[in-house]
Amino acid sequence: MNKYIFALTGGSGAGKTTVSDGFRRLGVYVSDADKAAREIVPKDSKCLKELTDNFGKGILKSDGTLDRPVLASIVFSDQKKLNKLNEITHKYIYQYIKEEIDSVSNMICAIDGAVIIGSPVIKLCNCVVSVIADRDIRIERIMRRDGLSRELAEKRIDAQKNENFYKRHSDYIIVNNAESDSDACRLGEQIEYIYNKIKDAAETAAAQENT
Repeated sequence: MNKYIFALTGGSGAGKTTVSDGFRRLGVYVSDADKAAREIVPKDSKCLKELTDNFGKGILKSDGTLDRPVLASIVFSDQKKLNKLNEITHKYIYQYIKEEIDSVSNMICAIDGAVIIGSPVIKLCNCVVSVIADRDIRIERIMRRDGLSRELAEKRIDAQKNENFYKRHSDYIIVNNAESDSDACRLGEQIEYIYNKIKDAAETAAAQENT
């Protein structure tokens, strides 16, 4: 049986992790593109060699493994370098995620990642769900989560696609400004509504497959 796969995407600080946890509770298998990005760059890997060829050996720690904060500081302040990073890593991430999803039995799967739209990974997806949030809320979340200054958090957001981009390229939008219990309740309702829509589409696709 073919799986029904959706992209779960959005910019840094939008709250994708909270949303993906909500989908997991409903039985969706969620593949984490960030985890895939970590797994594809072990010491002496092909992907890591490509990265050092393009960004220099300064992105390596003394033990030969990737120094992620150093690489992040290089690419998040330069759009061309960020594009190059994505060009290198996305093909490896695609293969990792494809093999991961092929190995599970869940009919409905999600791929959680910030840069899915326009990447090779989008070819695996039947539809796109994007998470958006107010800019100030995103900045505060990034500062708390990563220990960054406001200036660096703003730079990270500005290096990524804006809200209108996600609205244009998505089948469903989830607004995650949740900062209170009532907000969390409304967020849960959005997740459940979209899950039911996706479940209906998955069941329709499965029925057509069997006719």
